[in-house]
Amino acid sequence: MAHITPFKGLCYRLEKPDDLGRFISPPYDMVDDAMIDALYRRDPLNVVRIIQNRPQEGDSNNMDRHRRAAGLLRQWIGNGTLVRDKSPSVYIYRQQFDVGPAEGAVAYTRTGVIVLVKLVDYEEGVVFPHEYTLTGPKIDRYELLQATRSNTELVFGIVPDPDRGLFSVIERAVPEECRGYCVDENKVRHSLYFNSDPAVAASLTKAMSERTILIADGHHRYETGLQFARETGNPGHGFIMMNLVSMADPGLIIRAFHRIVKKRAATETIDLLDALSAYFDTTDLGPASLDAVRRFLADTPEGHEMLYLDARSKHCFGLTLSASGLRYLEDHSRGMSMRWNRLDVSKINSIVVGGIFNLPLDGKVLHEVMDYVNDAGVAFEKACHSAEGYHGVFFIRPLDIGTVNAIVSGKERMPQKSTNFFPKCYSGLVFNTMESP
Repeated sequence: MAHITPFKGLCYRLEKPDDLGRFISPPYDMVDDAMIDALYRRDPLNVVRIIQNRPQEGDSNNMDRHRRAAGLLRQWIGNGTLVRDKSPSVYIYRQQFDVGPAEGAVAYTRTGVIVLVKLVDYEEGVVFPHEYTLTGPKIDRYELLQATRSNTELVFGIVPDPDRGLFSVIERAVPEECRGYCVDENKVRHSLYFNSDPAVAASLTKAMSERTILIADGHHRYETGLQFARETGNPGHGFIMMNLVSMADPGLIIRAFHRIVKKRAATETIDLLDALSAYFDTTDLGPASLDAVRRFLADTPEGHEMLYLDARSKHCFGLTLSASGLRYLEDHSRGMSMRWNRLDVSKINSIVVGGIFNLPLDGKVLHEVMDYVNDAGVAFEKACHSAEGYHGVFFIRPLDIGTVNAIVSGKERMPQKSTNFFPKCYSGLVFNTMESP
């Protein structure tokens, strides 16, 4: 079903493999102004100058910075900073990282294969989105694509793999020699390999022939790539660079976004803990402690569905949806399946924001009402010790990939901030030029 192909990628010329860290960067939407400045200082050839070229005095519009990026890309290709591989290749991207508190961290390895994937409409049922996109970022990424005529970053796709066939093929494709590697600020080791053996490409093509792809990250890039291909009508624009990872890969980690509920003028007089009892069976688990939070997050889902830390009492409460809470979700399903509505994040949005606070469930309001935090320790400290006004924090367990795949395969998209695939796919490992930029 998914059509993939190897390609002659452009990669940085490295004097030694550990030089890779000079050149790569987190993806464009994960770098703020301070990080962009730091990456500019790190090396004049860092990819951030392509994916997030800084505005300059005299720019008349946003497109000017993308034209500058395209000029740099041409320059780097011309002077040998970027070197094109001689044969069509597949590129293997391995990320090694730890998850969990330092004293109990677990080591993981995630291995993806970077190939070109044929762009198709979502309606064809081959590539599935798992979240919605925003107009502003799509316009910005379209302008970069239009200026560079190149895939300068990766779309991260994950592939259903019940028989582990794709995972096995990817693992066998990893050669002994590593082209480049580095360790980033989050202690994630990024390693790049390439394999130009036609037999390897054929094995991957065969393994993907009956499989679909779920976009984990990079929806804006995929949709602008599809738009660009349609508008130009150029068959050479009909593919996009993706990092594909098997859903059977043990290193495919999804982190949860815990929800810290802020006090706002419209909600500060509400006793949220008391209001929750109309929708959940609540169990007082005693004074809050970070150990208790971590035990809950490490526990099996057979116990309480969520953990709520009440900022006023400093107690933790186990929450399990009650019969009245279920009826509320059924009555306010908003056209979504009950599988979708029974996600923990959907319960919080629908019951807390919509039901208790009586606020509209749009993205702007959700961000006004809640802070989203991956780190349980940070969320705990904010709720217990911050001078800012919080009702409390909902600690939720991460979703498993099977649940995400079932919902997305059913043509539904996940609620906002329901998944955080970790780690992010860095930019600058390889480029795909569709034509001379």
